[in-house]
Amino acid sequence: MQFVSWAVEGRSDEPVAEKLLEATHLSPHHVLTARGKTKLDLKLPGLNSAAKLESPWLVLRDLDHDDENSCLPTLHREILRGEPNPGMCFRIAVRAMESWLFADHENCGNFFGIAPNRIPHDVESLSNPKETLVNLCRNSKKRDIWEGVVPRAGGRRKVGPEYTATVREFVRDVWDPSLARLNAPSLDRAMLSLERLRTRLNDLPVSGRNQRSS
Repeated sequence: MQFVSWAVEGRSDEPVAEKLLEATHLSPHHVLTARGKTKLDLKLPGLNSAAKLESPWLVLRDLDHDDENSCLPTLHREILRGEPNPGMCFRIAVRAMESWLFADHENCGNFFGIAPNRIPHDVESLSNPKETLVNLCRNSKKRDIWEGVVPRAGGRRKVGPEYTATVREFVRDVWDPSLARLNAPSLDRAMLSLERLRTRLNDLPVSGRNQRSS
C-alpha cells in the first residue's frame, strides 16, 4: 500500500484525513496539524514544493466563505502560490469538514442522537456547518452529547468541552466516507482525486515507490 503524508487545520480533522486515505486504499503516514487555517495556508506553498509524486501529500482545508471574492480553482492557486505539484492532493471542504460528516446522514443522526428529519441533506448549502451541528446537539437524545458538544450558557466558547473528542470518535468509529461522498460533491471530488493519485502511484516503477514494510 502506498504511503501518503497529510496535513489538516485541527485535531478534529485528523481522523477525516486518515479515513479518506484508508477508504481509497492509501496508507496515512506523516502527520501535520497546523492548528488553524491561517497557519495551514502559510505552510501550503512549502508542502506543495515537497509534494513530488514519490512523496505525495493530502491537505484538507475548510472553505468557510473564502470564495466570496474568487472561484475555487483560483483560490487553490492563490493558496498554493502556483499550480499543484503531481504529488499534491489539496482539497477544500464546502463549507467546512462538518458538512462532510452530515453527509453520512443516518450514521450522523444515530451517533449524535439527532432526529433523522433534522439532519441537513443539502449539506454544502449550510453557511456554518459547525454551528449547525452544535445547535442540533442542543436537542440530542443523548446526555453525553449535549453536555459535551454544546457550550456552557454565558460562556465565550462556541463549542462544548468535548466537541473535538466527540467528533474524532464519530469519524474514527462510525463515519462512512463511501456513503457521505454521495451527498457531498466536494467530498466526492476529494476521493476521486485520491483515487487518481493512487493510480499514478501504482504506475510508478518499483524503485520510485514509497512503500514501507510494516
